[in-house]
Order: sequence, then structure tokens, then C-alpha cells
Amino acid sequence: MIGVQQSLQVKKERVSAYETLHEAAREISTGVIQGQRIVNGIVYSWQMTDQLCVDYADYKGEREQLCIE
Repeated sequence: MIGVQQSLQVKKERVSAYETLHEAAREISTGVIQGQRIVNGIVYSWQMTDQLCVDYADYKGEREQLCIE
């Protein structure tokens, strides 16, 4: 049961990270190149450099990063 809960939590966090990337892509069109969003107490920070990346600490406190080109 704990494994299922952990898997669900990881999936929720990744969905929020992808949603953050989507919102960031819209912000970039207005000239903004970085920002952050808080979802369920987790801070998702995004930045546009060579690629658009979102960085966050998962429920275990480990750093995660997702990037798109």
C-alpha cells in the first residue's frame, strides 16, 4: 500500500512540474525568463536558458529537474 501511495505522489508531482512548464512557456512569450509556482507546498522553479527547465524538491526532499527544448 505504501508503494502505491509513493508512486501516486511521484506522478502528482510530475504532473505539476509539466503544468509548470506549460505555464512557463506562456510566460516566456511575454518576455519573462524565470519564475516559480507553489503546488501543495512544493515550490516549482522554472528558468529559460538553452532550454526550459523546472526544478523542485520531491516529497522525499530530493531535487528533481525536468527540461524541454
